[in-house]
Amino acid sequence: MLRKIVICCVFLLLLCSSKLQGTQYFQKLAKFTTEHGIANNTILSVFQDSTGLLWIGTFQGISSYNGSEFVSYPMSDSIFLHAISFIDQINKNQLLLGTNEGNYLFSISDRGFIKLDLPQMEHSPITALFRINNKIYIGSKSGIFEYDEERQTGIRVSDQEITCKQISPDQKLLLGTYGNGIWEAKLEAETFTLVSSYPELKKEKLVSIQFQDDGVPVFLTDKGLWISGIEEIRTETPDFFTSLNISGTDGIILGTNGEFVQQVQQIDGKYSLKDYIDRENEIFNDFYDAQVNILFRDYSGSVWIGTNRAGLNKIDRKKISYKKYKSNLQEQEPEAGYINALTQSDDGKIWIGTSGKGLYLLDQEKEELISIPILQGNMNDLFIEAILHFKDKLYIGTRHMGIITADYPSLNSKKVIASGQLFSTEAGLAKNDYIYGLKQFNEKLYICSDKGSFVCGGEADDLRRLDSMPSINIKVDSLNNMWVLSLYMELYFNQKKIELSSEVSDFYINDTNEVWAATSKGLALIQMESSKPFFFNPPDKVIEFTSIEKDKKGQFWLGSRMGMYRFDSKRKLFTSYQIPGGSKANSFNHGKLLHSRLDGFYWGSNDGVVSINPKENSYLAAPLFKVEQGANGTESIFKIYNYSFNHHEENGIAYRFSDPDSTWRYISANQSTLDFSHLGKGSYQVDITAINSDGIVSKDYSSFKFQRKRTYNTAVILWFIFVLILGGIVFLYWRSGNAINSLLVKGEDQTVMETPEEKIFKEWMKNDFMQKAILLIENNLSNNTYGVNELYAGMQMSKSNFYRKLKTNTDLSPNELIRFVRLQKSTQLLIEAKLSVNEIAYDMGFNSPSYFTRCFKQHFGIAPSEYKEYYENLWCISEPVQ
Repeated sequence: MLRKIVICCVFLLLLCSSKLQGTQYFQKLAKFTTEHGIANNTILSVFQDSTGLLWIGTFQGISSYNGSEFVSYPMSDSIFLHAISFIDQINKNQLLLGTNEGNYLFSISDRGFIKLDLPQMEHSPITALFRINNKIYIGSKSGIFEYDEERQTGIRVSDQEITCKQISPDQKLLLGTYGNGIWEAKLEAETFTLVSSYPELKKEKLVSIQFQDDGVPVFLTDKGLWISGIEEIRTETPDFFTSLNISGTDGIILGTNGEFVQQVQQIDGKYSLKDYIDRENEIFNDFYDAQVNILFRDYSGSVWIGTNRAGLNKIDRKKISYKKYKSNLQEQEPEAGYINALTQSDDGKIWIGTSGKGLYLLDQEKEELISIPILQGNMNDLFIEAILHFKDKLYIGTRHMGIITADYPSLNSKKVIASGQLFSTEAGLAKNDYIYGLKQFNEKLYICSDKGSFVCGGEADDLRRLDSMPSINIKVDSLNNMWVLSLYMELYFNQKKIELSSEVSDFYINDTNEVWAATSKGLALIQMESSKPFFFNPPDKVIEFTSIEKDKKGQFWLGSRMGMYRFDSKRKLFTSYQIPGGSKANSFNHGKLLHSRLDGFYWGSNDGVVSINPKENSYLAAPLFKVEQGANGTESIFKIYNYSFNHHEENGIAYRFSDPDSTWRYISANQSTLDFSHLGKGSYQVDITAINSDGIVSKDYSSFKFQRKRTYNTAVILWFIFVLILGGIVFLYWRSGNAINSLLVKGEDQTVMETPEEKIFKEWMKNDFMQKAILLIENNLSNNTYGVNELYAGMQMSKSNFYRKLKTNTDLSPNELIRFVRLQKSTQLLIEAKLSVNEIAYDMGFNSPSYFTRCFKQHFGIAPSEYKEYYENLWCISEPVQ
């Protein structure tokens, strides 16, 4: 049956492929398993609490995620039997957990479990939590209970078997049931009542109830998907669809039992399915990845995918999407190539000039670049450097054929007819000159060429030279001052050079005649009354910007060799956007950035044209965050957790002092430590807030006070540290010399040196149970999917028996034992030094070298790269065995 469903979906996709254009988002993927600290790789529920912290319910306990690390909390009794299928927040400090072995309260502050004593719900997990008029109700397969929060018990008010709940756009509380459709819950005269809703679904078992942004209801049942109460997508296999979510960027997405995540699409009024993401990606590895238990969209817009035995996946998609335009000559010329020119004509058409591939017109409907012949014969491989629509003509600046003028007959025409050339021997502009730029100001055509700058009204007899300096760009400000960018990437103001000490690629003139320049040292602000320019860059970076334009809200958009950037000129804050395809796809050319009339931005790159169209509500929600004061026992040190998980590594934080400096200072970091212990003696108050990956700053901030009691002379401290280090080196040298002499005296009486870990390992190998377990792990060291379930099977023991016996021999959990063996074996390879640290990490079954290094440091206290030297020093300074 499943095969039939898949075949039908694929057939629909193939049938409609000519009309489909997949939306391209600024997307990132991540995968988390027990190797990252999750309690178990079977994920059953995901929840984000009121502070923004993420909670993951698994087959073996609950885990929290703060954006930096996972922390797991096993249930107090028999953790292997508790599958946490439901998580919700009952109050500020308590989570409500539904499991197959009873229901629990979990204290967020104390990290402890309290079992709930709900009548007739001993083995019926909670499925819904809701409130009506300040009364708390709990839904389950055993019915609906009114919950007494003080006594932690409940009274049953309905026998309906509840599967899910949702608040409708008109604030109705809807409950899904097991085989009895959807019911609206309400209080009438303080009496709990249920009213049947959506009668067409009265015999359905509801899995999920959701609403689209326009209020249209979407229902998932065990038999398929309903939209607007009308049967739309049904399956022959019950429970094929396991979960439903409506993403702000992707619409309806469905978790499946065997086909990963499917996205609903509508073509010609009919609904069909397609893969949510390409199967060829870093999170989709095996069969279990395709078995989805839960879909969850957090506050920031990240979609979390809980799988069966394959861990937790995260898909980040910014709301702003991009489009990459290919040439219509795909078979002959796969790409449009190097883009030299972008312009929009008066009728809204966008024209593109390329290196050696002539002229293109952007077809918005087909989302491709249409090759436009200009000249007769084999002369359309032009190197076009500039294009301008001026007085009903296209002026096309070329590399070796000067300026070609062309007409196109009608607004809907995609045909261009060359009508002549613009040149003047008298003015000094020849037919074959190199044209770099064409601009229009005050009804005049301005020309940048290798022979200098020119201006005219559109005809040769009106052409005159402005100067003889080779130029690539020219602009005239509101005061009729002339700004020229020379061929040598130097900026001139009325023929006077502006000293910037950097190359200029493009510039923008504000209404106030402030000049912003994209330079090799960042974004420069030039104010004529100031003697020096101000440079701006993202934190900890110096970016070579290549192009600049401004949107209607005053935000600057910039091209660079490393992607696209947005700059908030008020906050002086950068945000980056990169598309897949590596450096070539993200390398944008000098000055080739167009701001269209529809507020879209088009970048010319080394690999075609890329566009984005940011709108007012197309950015991510402002971040949630938490600040902890007193890190390392010092009240002037703060730890900040940013709970905007979408593109998390691009988040930031901001802080300001209320006195004497009230200016916000921005730091790029997804989790950061602010250390003010260097400040002088005095009292301080600091405000701290968070920034998401779109550069949106939270309106909320946390204020803290602290005192610095004493300052220290840094030079004296440094000299003291230097003396201590020097003394330590002398002592170690003397000690190691004595150790070597002792070894020479004792000779063959010296035994092999053992580290503490080696001694523990040796003792374990004397025990039959531990020896068998360790050998099983050693035989699967390079298998990064080998986990506790495989270990139980190899030992031919139940989970509870294995766990109990392991506890009698060690203080380790099964996961910790596997990690211990892998790390211990890695030390042997590090001592031999035949492999690199990266190679050893993968050979020992770690998913990444960075994770291996982090685990190694936690276990041994030093980095893997330092272990060999540590081991040799330990051997040298150890006393010989008598």
